[in-house]
Amino acid sequence: MTDTNPDDRWGPTRRPKGRIRNLTPAELALADDLHTRALALWAASEEGLSIRDAVDLAAVQLGLEAPAPDDAPPTPPRP
Repeated sequence: MTDTNPDDRWGPTRRPKGRIRNLTPAELALADDLHTRALALWAASEEGLSIRDAVDLAAVQLGLEAPAPDDAPPTPPRP
């Protein structure tokens, strides 16, 4: 059995198993800030920045993640 409906290729037809966590207002605001900044960086990129790299950069700019050192290996692509 597949998780997708042939008429709707963009999402699962059923909810994932397990408990779904509701975000606090502060978490929602932070997620919105991260989303907005990442989209702006991605849209303004002249080098074709991937959306993943835009999210990583936005997280660093918001202080949510430490910048990677220059000699760190590149992040492997997500499956």
